[in-house]
Amino acid sequence: MKRIAIIPARSGSKGLKDKNIIRLCGKPLIVYSIEAALDTKLFDHIIVSTDSEHYAGISRQYGAEVMMRDEKLSDDKATTYMVLEDILKNRLIEPIDYFVLLQPTSPLRTSKHIKEAIEKFESRYQEFDFLVSMKESEHAKVLVNPIDDDESLKYFDTDFANYRRQNYKDYSPNGAIFIAKPKEYLAKKHFFGSRTIAYRMNKIDSIDIDDSVDYQLAKILLKDEQKCKK
Repeated sequence: MKRIAIIPARSGSKGLKDKNIIRLCGKPLIVYSIEAALDTKLFDHIIVSTDSEHYAGISRQYGAEVMMRDEKLSDDKATTYMVLEDILKNRLIEPIDYFVLLQPTSPLRTSKHIKEAIEKFESRYQEFDFLVSMKESEHAKVLVNPIDDDESLKYFDTDFANYRRQNYKDYSPNGAIFIAKPKEYLAKKHFFGSRTIAYRMNKIDSIDIDDSVDYQLAKILLKDEQKCKK
């Protein structure tokens, strides 16, 4: 099968400045995803989509190809679908069977995870059009509800004295791995539904860097797993 990896890396993040290239254990964050993809030896192309020449230089240095985004895809209003649509419709020269989206904010997602996800997707290729990596949610759905303006807990009408976490297993996407067939993705415009198979990851490997707390946690976890080389 022909498959490509796509790593989206827009510059100008607001929560954590230059998040996608922030130094983590001595190298830019995006490098973890590039190296993981390269280590699988499964991709025909590993493409970084970016609006920054600086990000592009780092990506090429570590072995990725680069597709520079148009200006309309460079601000924070550009969605993941818009970026992927541009690549799938306008940039690819050769047809592919599917693509793997690897967000750079998941540094503990390794080549092992990617290979396992690919193996699972290909083994069920006729049944499913998509794969999404998932983690067990910190809180079950019964514990997550809105609070209205009246500030009452009317939506939490449950006897929590008898609540047992082990009786509930809910899952949420961890943002690490998304796989899709191009035609089906362009038609659906997202990765979820009955034609999507789950790839489960543990809590540690699912760390997703969104803010400074996530960043500090990732540093601790990488050191604990001896992945942080001096």
